[in-house]
Amino acid sequence: MARRTPKRSQTGARRNPVVPASPRTRKPAAPTRATAVPRLPRVAKGRRAQFHADPATDQLFAIVTALTAELSVAFERIATLEQLLELGGTLRREVIEAHRPEGEEAEARRAAREALIARVFQVLEAYAPETD
Repeated sequence: MARRTPKRSQTGARRNPVVPASPRTRKPAAPTRATAVPRLPRVAKGRRAQFHADPATDQLFAIVTALTAELSVAFERIATLEQLLELGGTLRREVIEAHRPEGEEAEARRAAREALIARVFQVLEAYAPETD
């Protein structure tokens, strides 16, 4: 019994309706599939880079950089929220300025503030001497 070969296109590549032919090799391209992205470790290995003679200077730069990143995100979100509230006619900026949090809202803000401070100053923990 004769074996049937797939028909060839005008370029000479075999036609495969599932996998398109690669233009350079004229061979069917390997099908792509989603692969899992490996997770990075939470703690960096090795020593921290030191750019200045005094490690405190590096710590200060790291703190300022972390604060700048936090403030940039916060300012953008605040500006967006205020603009959307004002455009929607929901709230005026004067009302935002006059608001004073109380009770659970004040406690939630305190917790968020402490978490921010912990994130900003975490670099000091990385440089802290180990105690047994």
